[in-house]
Amino acid sequence: MGQSRLRSMMLAAGVALLISSAGNAAYDRDAAISYALNYWDKVCSDGYYFVDSGGPTRFVAGNSLPTTEEGFDCAHFVSCCIGSEPHRPAGGLDIPSRTDAYGEPGAQRLTDWLISQGAEQVNGVSDLLPGDVIAYDADHNGWIEHVALYMGRGLVTAHSLSRYSTWNPNPASDFIFLQLPGPHHVGQVKATLGLQHWLLLVAATARLAASLFFRLH
Repeated sequence: MGQSRLRSMMLAAGVALLISSAGNAAYDRDAAISYALNYWDKVCSDGYYFVDSGGPTRFVAGNSLPTTEEGFDCAHFVSCCIGSEPHRPAGGLDIPSRTDAYGEPGAQRLTDWLISQGAEQVNGVSDLLPGDVIAYDADHNGWIEHVALYMGRGLVTAHSLSRYSTWNPNPASDFIFLQLPGPHHVGQVKATLGLQHWLLLVAATARLAASLFFRLH
């Protein structure tokens, strides 16, 4: 084999390796958790919210969202948490977009994409790490209707309903527990979920209690 041909093959292999590395960015669990803590009850950093299934509606990024009204923003929110939304990159995964909003808006499609990228299906919440994803099949029809980000310590964040609360699922539902590939910096994530975690949880509980009070009176 000539030296020029050998150099060409080595160059091609190097380019392929660089492309592969770019398409499989390391997942930053700390950044995903931090994003979720900031946006669980707010319009995501791209300024879009899925009020219904017809497509994203433009809002002001960071504005408050209702915590008692349902929408269709769950997969978009998780995409922003685990992905690379240009205004505020978080988890770092390169999630494809098919609307004006960042990421994948469909819970089933996002679940399928994560599995195709190497997410491992595990047995339950006890096998998850902070920054992993829970997919919900409430109707037992094999179709994922909802996704949430696991925060650790039995807590989840989600949009539609927008919440940051204890994971308390309907036992009649089916679930897929997805452990995302990449470094598992559990110690750093636990530190992130210290005082800030409890203050936000208390605030979320107080807001929900106030909402229920005014609905009943």
